[in-house]
Amino acid sequence: MSGHEHIRVAIAGGGTGGHLFPALNLGKAMEKAWRAELLFFGTERGIEKNILPKEGYTPVFLPVRGFQRKLTAKNLLFPYYLWRSLALSKKALRRFKPHVVLGTGGYVMGPVLKSAKKLGIPIVIQEQNSYPGVTTRMLAKEAEYVFLAYEEAKKYLPAQARTVVTGNPIRLPEEKISREEARAFFGLQPDRQTILVMGGSQGAENINRAVMAVLENPELNQNVQWLWQTGKNHFEKWQRRVEQAKVQQVTVAPFITEMFKAYRAADLVICRAGAMTLSELMALGKPAILIPYPYAAANHQFKNAAALAQKGAALIITDSEQLPENLQQTLKALFQAPEKIEDMAKKMRALYPGNSIEKILRLITEVLRKQGITEI
Repeated sequence: MSGHEHIRVAIAGGGTGGHLFPALNLGKAMEKAWRAELLFFGTERGIEKNILPKEGYTPVFLPVRGFQRKLTAKNLLFPYYLWRSLALSKKALRRFKPHVVLGTGGYVMGPVLKSAKKLGIPIVIQEQNSYPGVTTRMLAKEAEYVFLAYEEAKKYLPAQARTVVTGNPIRLPEEKISREEARAFFGLQPDRQTILVMGGSQGAENINRAVMAVLENPELNQNVQWLWQTGKNHFEKWQRRVEQAKVQQVTVAPFITEMFKAYRAADLVICRAGAMTLSELMALGKPAILIPYPYAAANHQFKNAAALAQKGAALIITDSEQLPENLQQTLKALFQAPEKIEDMAKKMRALYPGNSIEKILRLITEVLRKQGITEI
């Protein structure tokens, strides 16, 4: 069997953007490079329910749910949902006949990759975090490759796992834009030190409150300007607060769609520590103050942040009652030592492993060739 038109890839991963967007980025790259046919698996409770159809895909939705770590009645139905998801996965895979199955994390990939192995279909895994998820840890030794974003993840996986550090699959814009052009796009001054704040697509109220406290401190706003993503649900409140405080040097937005322009405009980023966000910071060499989401599974955001902070590329502030005071102290120290920001930027850029998508596709090509596909 050969030829681009025959390549079929099943992709399982979703629930959150951290799992879905790597799947989408790799899938679109496969379509472009190989004219691959794709079949996505997800759940109706994840964001993939809305995003995948808009991208032109008809996913297979599975009823699988995560096993709760605390005692709950929901766990009584876990075996049924898992059994049903295994049956649906096997049926869909038999019909689609993929040459390889890619998992990008989350519990939805468990039944899909397990079913693929039973059907003799090779599997590969892409793990975004420095601390691998439980499904990755369970399936790693059965995969042809486990593509890692962080070297630190290796120590949590079985010794038999065939791991390769590739970085996370992010799609960088082809368009080149200068810092001045990016700042003009957001209505910012070209020569002011610029801080980008984002707490995720929904915003993060603790971060918003801390930023407002900084904005109300005139000592910290000399020759500094802000690009602040508040989240859609909180935008009007914080915009009003900014107007009432008569802070001039801030652009407030509910959600920033042109994210790479925002990165380009920024000298420093204040954000959560989601895996894909950190990969974007590395690719663009943007130093950061990281405020990990404290309720992330297995505290993985803190572990992601620690991997960068230990290398001098970022600073960590915990999301606590002291966040407003701690953020002000951290910014004051950075403003007094601007060379620290420059040093963090260099160290952040040095962590970028290069074009992760190309590396991952090259290794998946090896798996496909074992399936008899030679013209790739």
